Amino acid sequence: MTEENNNKMMVYAVELTKGEGGALRTCGVRYVSKDNFLHEAYDIIKCRLVDCRCFEYKGTEYDVWFDEEFLLKDEPIYPTLILGDLKPDAFDLICDNFIIAKCGEEGETIGITKEEANDLAAFLRENAIKIWQANAKGLFGGPISA
Repeated sequence: MTEENNNKMMVYAVELTKGEGGALRTCGVRYVSKDNFLHEAYDIIKCRLVDCRCFEYKGTEYDVWFDEEFLLKDEPIYPTLILGDLKPDAFDLICDNFIIAKCGEEGETIGITKEEANDLAAFLRENAIKIWQANAKGLFGGPISA
């Protein structure tokens, strides 16, 4: 890795391209600056205010960074992640773009490994089914695009 790349960390990003027929979801690894993570997160997530939630998958704790104000947007929103059980009021719904990273021992945001990126890809495939099931059960409770 070159000196320039030593300042980069791997994260997993989900980004939507919205069009008339809905949204196209792009998932995959992105490299962001360790020193400028928050600024780059705002650019990827495309929002004014980020929030972060912790979740566990296969024994590893991850942080998902997302738009805190997604419900306030005056445009269709698209469910992209469900954290929790598929029961009323038992899950957090995240819509639109998000980033997954990890938290270090001192609370700093750190990157993921290639193996963790592969695990996250599997997690998101499983989660896409979970979103479909939640929508079919009427758990979103309002006009959210699917």
